[in-house]
Amino acid sequence: MLFVSLIAAAILTLIYVLLNRKRQRPTLPYPPGPTVTNMPADDAWVEYRNWGKAYGKLVYIQDRNILILNDSRVAIDLLGKRARIYSDRKMTPMMKLSPYSDNWRRKRKLFQQNFRQSTINRFHSHQENRVHEFLRNLITTPDKFMQHIMALSQRIMSSSLWGLDVHPEDPFAQNVAKSVLAMGQAFLPGAFPAIERFPWLRFMPSWFPGCEFARVAEQCLRTVKETNDIPFDRAMDNLKTGKGTSLVAELASRCEGDLAEIEAIKAMGTTSYLGMQITASSIGSFTLTIVLHPDVQAKAQEEIDRVVGRDRLPTFEDRLSLPYIEAIYRELMRLHPPVPLGIEHSSIEDDSYLGYHIPKDPDVYSRPDDFLPERFLDSSGPFTSLKVCIGRYMADNTVWLTIASVLATLNLRKPKDKHGNDIAILEDYTSGFFRHPKPFQCSITPRTPYAEKLIVATAS
Repeated sequence: MLFVSLIAAAILTLIYVLLNRKRQRPTLPYPPGPTVTNMPADDAWVEYRNWGKAYGKLVYIQDRNILILNDSRVAIDLLGKRARIYSDRKMTPMMKLSPYSDNWRRKRKLFQQNFRQSTINRFHSHQENRVHEFLRNLITTPDKFMQHIMALSQRIMSSSLWGLDVHPEDPFAQNVAKSVLAMGQAFLPGAFPAIERFPWLRFMPSWFPGCEFARVAEQCLRTVKETNDIPFDRAMDNLKTGKGTSLVAELASRCEGDLAEIEAIKAMGTTSYLGMQITASSIGSFTLTIVLHPDVQAKAQEEIDRVVGRDRLPTFEDRLSLPYIEAIYRELMRLHPPVPLGIEHSSIEDDSYLGYHIPKDPDVYSRPDDFLPERFLDSSGPFTSLKVCIGRYMADNTVWLTIASVLATLNLRKPKDKHGNDIAILEDYTSGFFRHPKPFQCSITPRTPYAEKLIVATAS
């Protein structure tokens, strides 16, 4: 059996090499780039930036057919102005073993319809209630702020989508949170170099050398099924027993008997849990960044006191009147994006740009590594999200309201040692598909006694 598999592998490898050699070379040259054995998996964006300094705005990995854009204007030209060519998403071999397959676009469309900008205000009350609960948790057990951040993102989506109050201690919630991180890491280019270089390995048995990815894919599929089925069944049971309704239950009741549509509704669960991780990562980055930049915190609090006052909490209606809070949010997303690489784009036809052939399939910002919200106070300054998330409006509202509410009522500081001296905090982040701060300590206290009363009053 092993001998037959090895012979089959050898034949497939030979076919793969011959097909690649037969590609007709273009008249224009390919962009320059390095020759690599494996694509970087950890802190890949750092290596990409180094390649940009060495090779220029366009970096092309020819044997992988990967184009890396190291300039925001180039990215806007290609991904924005030529979106017809570059809007498709690359399906990596690992993703083909996952839920991102044939009917993924149908499921994505359903999520977009229910979470588009024109309908997102229906969730404002859920978001406000959970953000206020988050504030109460912070003043009660501030040392558990990391758990409270994850609880906030989980409970907003659980109540909005399924009408459920899923606590972080729920075994289901804990299992999904861990599995989403593992799923994201598995989809990262370079995580499984064997299947990326030889996609036909997905047809080989899991015991075959280099096929450890198959076990990861199987675990991802089991997790996705649980994520789709368990909360869906709970939501439908609540509807039938009169305990309450929800967006998912209402959608499902309209298409009873349409199994394909029911599966698409269930699949919103997987998408939502990915969104939860993104929201939690962004709020964690905000917490760490504000602790390290007390001057920014003071300036933001001055704006809130002047515009909102100290006798109430910020609301969504205040957003347009708080330009510095908006600048903090935008700078946070620029410097610490929760998904630095996203899912690769795929070009659907050959193209040319800057004198280079692009086969199918200095920066705009000064001091790009510094946290400077002021760069966004000029309305003419660029701010373009190139990795568009289908749940972006929900996440955007949650993160903004959290930032404004925390700054309005709380002081975030470095922790003190027993002698009253500041304890140094490292700006240390994870590397991988999701990027979030590693565990750190901080001091969280109400700004004033009245701010504490405002927080406590939200419980009623």
